[in-house]
Amino acid sequence: MDLVYMNKTKSDVGILQDYSFDLAFGEDENNFELTVSSNNNVCDEDYYLYIEGTEYGGLIDSIYVDTVEREIKYKGRTWHGILNSKVIEPPASQDYYEVSGDANTILGSLITALSLGALFSASESTSGFTLSNYQFHRYVMGYDGICDMLESVGAKLKIEFNNGSAELSAVAIHDYANDELDSDHIGLKIEKIYNPVNHLVCLGQGELSQRTVVHLYCDSDGNVSTTQTITGIDEVMAVFDYPNAESVEDLTRDGTKKLKEMNNSDTIDVDLDDAYEFDIGDIIHAEDIITGIAVSRKVIKKIITINSNIVNINYKVGE
Repeated sequence: MDLVYMNKTKSDVGILQDYSFDLAFGEDENNFELTVSSNNNVCDEDYYLYIEGTEYGGLIDSIYVDTVEREIKYKGRTWHGILNSKVIEPPASQDYYEVSGDANTILGSLITALSLGALFSASESTSGFTLSNYQFHRYVMGYDGICDMLESVGAKLKIEFNNGSAELSAVAIHDYANDELDSDHIGLKIEKIYNPVNHLVCLGQGELSQRTVVHLYCDSDGNVSTTQTITGIDEVMAVFDYPNAESVEDLTRDGTKKLKEMNNSDTIDVDLDDAYEFDIGDIIHAEDIITGIAVSRKVIKKIITINSNIVNINYKVGE
């Protein structure tokens, strides 16, 4: 597993030796730090780092020198962070950036719209995931918006650096609920919530009696609608204050997302060793054989440490 450094014109310069490469990407951070000894200073500003055929890499934004420890730290954005340095804006005179078609084709158009064609490309194959009039949130960051878009059709974003380009593609989210994960490789802390919020009062624009109000309900299976099925003492209510909602549709859409998060409030803390590797967006299922409690959570962050070809991966799952 060679860590290659590439100059600002995207020409390979060499392969790094004796380094520590730390990356974090997913719901936040989306950056890296590469540490070398001061006599191993081989990179410069705007150099690229990558490991061919993986999503590990990015652009050097800053260089930190420690003369006491005789170390140099190259810091920058991962490919995910570069995507999240751009904003998906509504076209002029339009309320939303709206897309339709195959997901990989859309990724290609987004790369162009975000002016990232010099570094990124989209898979030319058909993804099998089709979007119809999907509306991005207004002024959403690039990586966040792409992940939300793909998740809406059961897909996740795959990034793979090959031949001088970070290729984007849409692939299916893997749900490990039906995969038997060896408990010897997993440490679990689980909390099962039996009475989560199931009725959300969504408050939109307006004042007092003129304020827009939408009531959303979860049923026993976690499905959200405007029809109430859980009542009485089993009804648990909360308020979602969203005065910036542009319309009832926006209020309903964001309220639905919020209620799903609040209703699905079980927590799982997962410690995984290197026997498994998951992607951002994959679903991990865990069950305790003593209590029979089972929960499922989405992988939302990966933290990778590479010390001269020795790779260690940690994961964070949704709250």
